[in-house]
Amino acid sequence: MLTKKLMLLGGVIAVLGGCGQTTSTDSNTTTANIAMGNTSAAASATPAVNRVRGVITAIGTDALTVQTYDGKSATVPLDANTKFAWVVKSDLSTLKDGDFIGTATTGPDDALRAVELVIFPEAMRGTGEGHYPWDVPGAVAAAGGGTNGSSAMTNGTVDGQSAMTNGTVDGQSAMTNGTVDGQSAMTNGTVAQQSGMTNGTVTGGAGKPGETKLNISYKGGKAQVVVPVGTPIVRFEPAERTVLAKGQKLFAIVSTDASGAKSVAVGKDGLTPPM
Repeated sequence: MLTKKLMLLGGVIAVLGGCGQTTSTDSNTTTANIAMGNTSAAASATPAVNRVRGVITAIGTDALTVQTYDGKSATVPLDANTKFAWVVKSDLSTLKDGDFIGTATTGPDDALRAVELVIFPEAMRGTGEGHYPWDVPGAVAAAGGGTNGSSAMTNGTVDGQSAMTNGTVDGQSAMTNGTVDGQSAMTNGTVAQQSGMTNGTVTGGAGKPGETKLNISYKGGKAQVVVPVGTPIVRFEPAERTVLAKGQKLFAIVSTDASGAKSVAVGKDGLTPPM
């Protein structure tokens, strides 16, 4: 039993690893160069991947057929090395200073607004740490926002958290992965929109009523990210291939140098994987 649990945890780690630094191409061949800690050398040493987002329409012996959010069909190959995970709903009330998170964002670096946020398990601390370009997050594509575009990803540690009040945020998109060190409220400020991915540690901030500002620290830098009300917040749970079913919403990482997908994450209870 212990061995099986460790294997499932390893599957979650592999799935989350897909949220780290890569050179990626989505189902519409949108390419983003991803570098851990903004280091181009790290990116050049990483195999290219396809990030597939959509709904499972067919399950075969060695592949899944997926209708992507732009209405096209994509194939996700499976092999013995493919790892699986559930994406489960969570919320900011479970987020603690010191947690490691990942968040896709929009906006300039001085006014990042979260599109989605993943709270990583402790075993995944440090995965994809940094702030770097990302493609269109599932939360945006599934809502009809298109699949051609970009955002940012930030992975890091939360240093602080705060509620935002009396401010106007115009937002941008980026992904931030890291550990949350805190949050703070934003007041009397205007934020302009953009998109990106950042991985680091969160430390705190301020904004509109009900919004939360996170301070995130990552190797080589820090970021402040506003989390608007309604932003999808998720965690990962171990799963096996047997959980796959038609109609599930999927986020898959397919490496160009492997016969099967690196990882497949499916939303539990109809959830849309937002990353």
